[in-house]
Amino acid sequence: MMNTPAAHLALTALLALSASGLAQAGPKSSLVGASFTPDAVIVTDRQAVADFAGALRDAATAAGGTCQKSEYVVWPKIRPGLEQQFNTGLGALGFQYDLLDKSDDQDGYAAVFRLSKAGQALAGIWVETGGTAVLGWCTLKLTQTAQAPTRPTSAPPAPAPRPAPAPAPAPAPASRPPAQAAKAPAPKPGYVSGIVLDTQGRPLANARVYLDGTTFTQGQRTSFETVTKADGTYALRVPDGRYHAKASYTTQYGGRTYSFILYPESGNPKTEVDSTEGGNLNFRWKLTGLTAYSAPGASDPTSFYGASVNFSYCGLPASAYCDAKYTEVTPGAAPAGSTVTVTLTPRGPLVDGTTGKPVVFTFKAAPLSPPGGYPYTNPNGGGRTVLGEGWPYHSTNLNDLPLGAYVLTATATLPDGSTRPLKLGLDAANVESISLNVDFAPWDDFNPASYIGGGLKQLTVYVRD
Repeated sequence: MMNTPAAHLALTALLALSASGLAQAGPKSSLVGASFTPDAVIVTDRQAVADFAGALRDAATAAGGTCQKSEYVVWPKIRPGLEQQFNTGLGALGFQYDLLDKSDDQDGYAAVFRLSKAGQALAGIWVETGGTAVLGWCTLKLTQTAQAPTRPTSAPPAPAPRPAPAPAPAPAPASRPPAQAAKAPAPKPGYVSGIVLDTQGRPLANARVYLDGTTFTQGQRTSFETVTKADGTYALRVPDGRYHAKASYTTQYGGRTYSFILYPESGNPKTEVDSTEGGNLNFRWKLTGLTAYSAPGASDPTSFYGASVNFSYCGLPASAYCDAKYTEVTPGAAPAGSTVTVTLTPRGPLVDGTTGKPVVFTFKAAPLSPPGGYPYTNPNGGGRTVLGEGWPYHSTNLNDLPLGAYVLTATATLPDGSTRPLKLGLDAANVESISLNVDFAPWDDFNPASYIGGGLKQLTVYVRD
């Protein structure tokens, strides 16, 4: 089932507070007759909403219908009891809440739910992780055979706040079938064989395996290539010798073609087998983590299986990093001691078809300088050259993101507890948005047989106060 818990918790509290009159009215929900609290951010980008409707499909199906109109909301900072308050507010609006599925682990909390009252039904996904809450929900068109759920209608208790992981890994959705029993072929003299598994441990068909080795009789370098069968296995008849292997997998995602270098199960890409006796070289598709070719502690974007964002601050002098029009410091810019939270929330399934959770990065804001305190600072106003405390450069890499389509937000939590969205952009001359659709492109003409890493272009996101 969908693992998107943060959205569910945040919206529950906001609606509950609005319905009870205890909170100032914020942005109004387009789906129910209530308003969110002022710290809520409704994503209004049509493409983002359309993409997220796809992520809600499983929840709507589980609720007995299909999505008609959807809404996507982010709370940059979770308050205690947010989900519980949300359920109370929904009850005050006359909705019955039915929990369809949930998960609660070290990576965060997620819930899939159904709401119903006379003449109206909704399905939703609530995700809570890294101090951020995200809600995706939609009105339902019920199928003719759909029946109201018979589960108890009590809401799950709100979990205690958790520190933000950096980054949170993307789990598999509960709605996917369990991993099939996968068994590598028995070694056979004269052959190099093995099995390739997907990210969930299931056999991966049509993965490409490249063998390289040296024959015993003439000491010749030789190579072979094959693809895995439906059961994920391969077997190549080769001259007696010692061989090592590489494997890759190519798939379509979002209208683009991506190729991935796979992880050798031995952990060492130079592991060899003696084909005289026969041996197995097995592989697995991984969306995150250091590649098997990377040294421990490596930090280059190509050292990871995941994608990377270059998070680039419009620091001073602005003309060197963004447009010169951003030289003037924004009044009320986040001071030292503020915590900046960058959240990437999946807009739909990840490249492997699983459902990801929001990926969260946090860091402390660098101090603002008084006029003239930094080189190149505008004498008429303070400023800073970097956004993050201790950053050696104006930008930092947000590495190892499971490949998917995301919505990115950045929020500063000030020392007094108030929050402030930062401005974002994909163009150095247009850094004006509070949320961005983030999509990653493959390298042009990428041939995994010729590389030991990479394959995904790093995306630059510009940010300013």
